[in-house]
Amino acid sequence: GKNSSNSSKPPSSDSPYKPKPPVKRGQRKVGGQPGHKGATREWLPPEKVDEFKVVRVSDCTCGASLDGVPAVPKSTWARQVVEVPAIEPHVTEYRFETVECPCCARVNEPVVPPEAVTCTGPNLTALAATLVGEYHLSRDAAASLLASVLNMPICAATVQSCCEQVSAGLQAATAEVDASLPSSAVVHMDETSWKQRKVLHWLWIAIGDQVTSFAIHPRRGWQQLAVWFPNGFAGVVNCDRWRPYERFARRQLCWSHLERDLQAIIDAAATGVAAATEALAGADAMFATWGRFKDKLIARDALQRDTQVYRQQFKEFCTRGAAQDGDRRWRALGRDLLRQWEAVFLFLDVEDVEPTNNAAEQGLRSGVIWRRTTQGTRTDAGSTFVQRIMTAHANCKRQGRSVLTFLADTLMAHRQGLTPPSLMPAGP
Repeated sequence: GKNSSNSSKPPSSDSPYKPKPPVKRGQRKVGGQPGHKGATREWLPPEKVDEFKVVRVSDCTCGASLDGVPAVPKSTWARQVVEVPAIEPHVTEYRFETVECPCCARVNEPVVPPEAVTCTGPNLTALAATLVGEYHLSRDAAASLLASVLNMPICAATVQSCCEQVSAGLQAATAEVDASLPSSAVVHMDETSWKQRKVLHWLWIAIGDQVTSFAIHPRRGWQQLAVWFPNGFAGVVNCDRWRPYERFARRQLCWSHLERDLQAIIDAAATGVAAATEALAGADAMFATWGRFKDKLIARDALQRDTQVYRQQFKEFCTRGAAQDGDRRWRALGRDLLRQWEAVFLFLDVEDVEPTNNAAEQGLRSGVIWRRTTQGTRTDAGSTFVQRIMTAHANCKRQGRSVLTFLADTLMAHRQGLTPPSLMPAGP
């Protein structure tokens, strides 16, 4: 009876032949809500427009000529049409001349400039790696797109070479991101399965105050956490109830998971149905109060006061569940939450702590899509490329930076042996 509403299974795993679970009362429908301000394409200023064309009627329907007749006041309207011009690649042929010295007869060979180290320039190399790493195209599909749309005929092996170059260039920048994670006040973490040559691995994500990091590890235990936090972590970790996270003293358990656990108790129709239904209704009321707090309609002390009763009721729900034998789901949930009770309602008492781990779960979606389309990676080097390119894209997106420009600059710095650009956000 597991589905996306009562377990951690994704919605994509729900059977199309079974009715969808009923929508909870008060839950918003999919799509824009009433009063939502729509988003439209930004209107370009005149200096960004390449050509202006005036469209007007030359003859009236009665047959009279309208040439020279002024337009009706305040009736003129405009539409900006964006078109892609025919793309022709810029090809530079480097000819390297070897010169023999007339004095000592030494043969002098020229030094290859960094932009000519490979047959693809830094911009094309960055684009090819982005098509694979961000848009999840196969090497063959990326090569086909570059050839058919951009008139850049390269093969799949060249696309793979581009990915390898980008991965090598990103080593220092992604290592800097990992080193900065322990300084965050709050970190959202999650993991999902990954395959490397059909062997089960795990794709991890850590979202700190300023940076986001991805990693692929063959173990789901504490090993990757030790890589990110070798000396421990004093901040708060937003996570689910997976046991390895308990190595962190301060945690906030994800209430999205807890609500699905309550729904699972209800769907199982055992002895805990009534108690779980009441607990779920109380959670909805608590989050309505949390919404008023986030909208700055009430202060922190009012939030704590208005949710104090539910805190006690939920603890009683867990205590009753842990002590009974008629409902195994209720018993397991109650015992687990009582064991780590300090992590249940931390968000009500500590600033900047969210009640859910939705940020990490949403951050992993790109990796899940990549996994479904490619079935994972084949080598350690391939997994390293995945974690580095995902880290680069996530941080550029957070900072509003062009990932193509960043990758091209990173490649040039790597080829010249210079310090690469940083993925850390710029200071104020």
